[in-house]
Amino acid sequence: MPLPRTSLIAFIDESGDFELKNINPAYPVCAQCALTCTVQEYLANAVPNLMEVKYSFFGNECVVMHGHKIRKKSGDFHILRDEQVHKEFMEAIAWSIDKLDGCLIVAAVNKPRHVNQYIKPEDPFFLSLQFLLERLNMHWAKELKAGERLLCVFEMRGATEDKRTRAWFDEICAGRNHRSEVFNFDADFRPKDQNVIGHQYADLVAYAACRFVETSDGNRQDWKAVKGKLRKVGGRLEGHGLKIFP
Repeated sequence: MPLPRTSLIAFIDESGDFELKNINPAYPVCAQCALTCTVQEYLANAVPNLMEVKYSFFGNECVVMHGHKIRKKSGDFHILRDEQVHKEFMEAIAWSIDKLDGCLIVAAVNKPRHVNQYIKPEDPFFLSLQFLLERLNMHWAKELKAGERLLCVFEMRGATEDKRTRAWFDEICAGRNHRSEVFNFDADFRPKDQNVIGHQYADLVAYAACRFVETSDGNRQDWKAVKGKLRKVGGRLEGHGLKIFP
């Protein structure tokens, strides 16, 4: 069944794992991130800006900006083993994020605190998805009331995981949320190898947010690059563009 046409879009990706039984002490925070904007803004800025970075460093648009591979400097990103190239590349990524229209929203769960605070802790993936969708709904409230719908594009994680994500997405949008509201959202799922630009931004931002939530280090260069594009209400970031739980 084809999805309805819309002018509003959100690209959603995650960082970290959502396991509570064996928490990795090296990466105790998990998060989901959305780049959300109008389709027009996405095509006018997000896509060409990251394309420019790709052509500048790799000579083609086929390279998928994958945060883990960038950090490991593996595959196509072996060129980053040169310190000067790495510096210039990270500056170019920061530039592309800074030039984004629309905004970024992150919902993060500190898993050790979550486990210690609750006898029966809720699944971190469900929680972060609920928090994220609630803030997307608040961000687009006026447009959605006018009859518009928001298309949420998820990156595929596997058949089992995607089935569960869709089920939870449908539940949350049907009213299983803080205000028991109905969200006028639609879901779509795309694999990483389709090279969706929006997912690549979300991937990079989610990692930076996870590390900030874990360390509270506001001087991290990756955090500085994304902080200014996170959603704010009344000048406040916390709880609006960055939801940390608990």
